[in-house]
Amino acid sequence: MRALADVLAELGAHPRAVPWRIRAHAGWGASAPVREQIVFAPALGRSVWPFLARAHNAALLYNAAAIELVTPVPEAELEPVLGRVRSVHNIPFAVAPARPQAARRVDVPSVDQPTLVPPGPGLALGLDIGGTSIKVVALDGSSVVGSAGAATWPEGVRGIDSLIVRGRALILEAAAGRPIGSLGIGLAAPMGVGGQVLELSTVLRERVGDPAAFVGFAERVGDGIVHGPVVVFNDLSNLGRHLSDQGARRLVRVQIGTSFGGCWIDGDGAVVATEMGRLVVDVGPDALPHTYLPLTGAMRTYLSNVGVAHMLAASGMQVAPAQAGHALRDALVAGEPAGLATMERMADVMVGVVRELATLLIGVQSVECGGSMLQGPAGVLLAQLVSARAPLPFEVSARPGEDGAIAAALAPRVSTPLRGVRRLGGPS
Repeated sequence: MRALADVLAELGAHPRAVPWRIRAHAGWGASAPVREQIVFAPALGRSVWPFLARAHNAALLYNAAAIELVTPVPEAELEPVLGRVRSVHNIPFAVAPARPQAARRVDVPSVDQPTLVPPGPGLALGLDIGGTSIKVVALDGSSVVGSAGAATWPEGVRGIDSLIVRGRALILEAAAGRPIGSLGIGLAAPMGVGGQVLELSTVLRERVGDPAAFVGFAERVGDGIVHGPVVVFNDLSNLGRHLSDQGARRLVRVQIGTSFGGCWIDGDGAVVATEMGRLVVDVGPDALPHTYLPLTGAMRTYLSNVGVAHMLAASGMQVAPAQAGHALRDALVAGEPAGLATMERMADVMVGVVRELATLLIGVQSVECGGSMLQGPAGVLLAQLVSARAPLPFEVSARPGEDGAIAAALAPRVSTPLRGVRRLGGPS
């Protein structure tokens, strides 16, 4: 692995380094706020991918309306890498002196200020739909009084109707005959404000087919069994809103699971939704390809079931991605060298993540990580290894296996604003 931060530091130390500028526009008007990030590197072809990887990361973390690039080389010398980066985003990446213009299909920075609807009498239910498993918890006040779980997609099962039927069955199992006063749903998929499903993961595309299948999804899950509000958010946005409601500020929350995700909480308590799984950290020649985007070195293929399975395999332990978390915990408990070697590789990548966050999110004070893979010794060891080297305080959450479902249960009962994107227009 060659960490992006290290490569940019090497380029910046070159005797002929010059400024390359990344300007993240919050809108398209002349008066729209702009955040500028300066990268020093020589005007050479080997500077292009690290520079554009940093621009890509800035677009993700800032929820920009447009990115303007000011480079010491002409636009033609940025290709074909610039074309691949542009294909990942639904915002313009303009090379100065051209001004960013709205595309036909565009992600617009937006704010979702939830309006609280009083819950009905009864329990608060949370349905957390991950790539591998579905978890449900029932809360009575702050106490967990029921739970249920199952595989998200049993062998051969497909379709949105099946997901709804099985989700409803788990909700009723966790409630155990008690009335349900509200339901919050966390979905492991890129989502914009207002519960809009923007894209689907590889698995969801195979099993469901199209984001339009999720229109009205929350209402169908809760119909007739929930006597109060039903809301749906991205699973990490739920976690961020829950933490913000508890007083967390200037905190980044990331999650290791079937994929890798995250959000961050600003100084005013607003939660900023991001596609952290697309964050590029590794820009080395052997960087792993993303599963469905033209990117290499992105977190979805490192700190995820797939990535951990790959790390275990590098240490001589062959496991299926769906079993990677269990295999890692078993290896650590048994004291097998493959377990420790995998944790060290995970820590290397996580340190790279924290370094990118510290560079781009000025004012962020700490990073918290969760995910059921980090229950037990894996979480303890990761916290120790990362904390020793990261530029920001780093810790693993207290309940890494249940916190997603608990946050979902509380989602209809907190009014924390969510800063995300709203997708407009037809296909570009």
